[in-house]
Amino acid sequence: MAVNLLSKVRNELSDDAISRIASLIGETPTNTQSAIGYAVPATMGMLAQKAQTAQGVADLFGMLQRGGFDGTSDVASLLKTGTLTPDRIKTGASLVSSLFGARQSNVADLMASRTGIRPQSATSLLGLIAPFVMNMVGREATTSGGFSPSSIAELLGDQLGVLGGAAPSGLASVLGLTGAEEPARAYEATHEPARAYTHAVPAEPARTYDRGVGLGWLKWAIPLILLALLMWGLTGLRHRAPTREMAAVTGPAAVGTTGPTLVKERLSCGQELDVAPDGVEKHLIAFIDDRNRAPDTQTWFSFDRLEFQTGSADLTPGSGAQVRNIAAILQCYPNVALKFGGSTDNTGDPAANQRLSQARAETARQAVVGQGIDPTRVEAAGYGQDHPVASNDTDEGRQRNRRVDVLVIKK
Repeated sequence: MAVNLLSKVRNELSDDAISRIASLIGETPTNTQSAIGYAVPATMGMLAQKAQTAQGVADLFGMLQRGGFDGTSDVASLLKTGTLTPDRIKTGASLVSSLFGARQSNVADLMASRTGIRPQSATSLLGLIAPFVMNMVGREATTSGGFSPSSIAELLGDQLGVLGGAAPSGLASVLGLTGAEEPARAYEATHEPARAYTHAVPAEPARTYDRGVGLGWLKWAIPLILLALLMWGLTGLRHRAPTREMAAVTGPAAVGTTGPTLVKERLSCGQELDVAPDGVEKHLIAFIDDRNRAPDTQTWFSFDRLEFQTGSADLTPGSGAQVRNIAAILQCYPNVALKFGGSTDNTGDPAANQRLSQARAETARQAVVGQGIDPTRVEAAGYGQDHPVASNDTDEGRQRNRRVDVLVIKK
């Protein structure tokens, strides 16, 4: 299985390191963490793009050698107290200039507009992140196949599929990144209730409704009845004083008009969440609260309101509510740790399916971490088509198999 460098880099960036970076560039930790979500894949994307040609690999290998990014130094040491100084930004600035070229300002502007930091801070952040990422590349290449141009090229070539799904929206186009987009495939999330895989929920058989069959005389009477009601309504309006239009309904009743009806779920810490009656949050909370149920490797729950753009790992705007709910659960239960698992059906290339499932699981993880959750409490893995929960011989079965699940690994 290909190494996911994005995941490894994020795991190395502790909350303490992010706070030090935020202090150095003069931004809040929250905005800085969001901006890092752009800086890391942006740097990785440019490295991967450069590694697509023989000349680019040779140039990149030279940059790694000259910078001492050969895997012999501790990656985390680059961001330790005492070494994180303005001089570190200046050192990284030349790397960023060589790596990004004319695209540097566009990337900085995108980071600033999407995360709320200043363009100058975005440029400084790239200068801090670039050496960190390059040292990680050197270390992983040394570990996997030795520090050489060929191992660098192979390692970075494997990242294109991950980057295509995990990179924030708009970043790939700004980078001019090639090879990071996969063909569109119907991997939309399902809208059925969340379930644990320890039990199966039978699907209700489809029903058809034939128009006009069995209506009899009602086929002729219905238009006349509707006409009479319309005339009665118009007559009533002439004799009633105008009234204000009712205010829009809010809360669960309103949500039910465009999606599942939501109910209130109270956490043990007192916070209330809006959740689907049989949604993943209720199953997750019940599992966590049940002292007789220990974490295992079998009890997975499927997200029911987490959706992705077709053929990519970009979350749709409507997924934010469930992401925030999962983050709230983790905040309420500080000892809990979760694992997100991405799965696909068996349509298409298995290797591409695996990459997409990994990217989607990682995107879900990053979205939850972006809510202020410690990155060490959330893991992500892609399983491709290896773990179906339904038959791939039907459209319904394939839809159920295209999913992101969550597993409690600690509580």
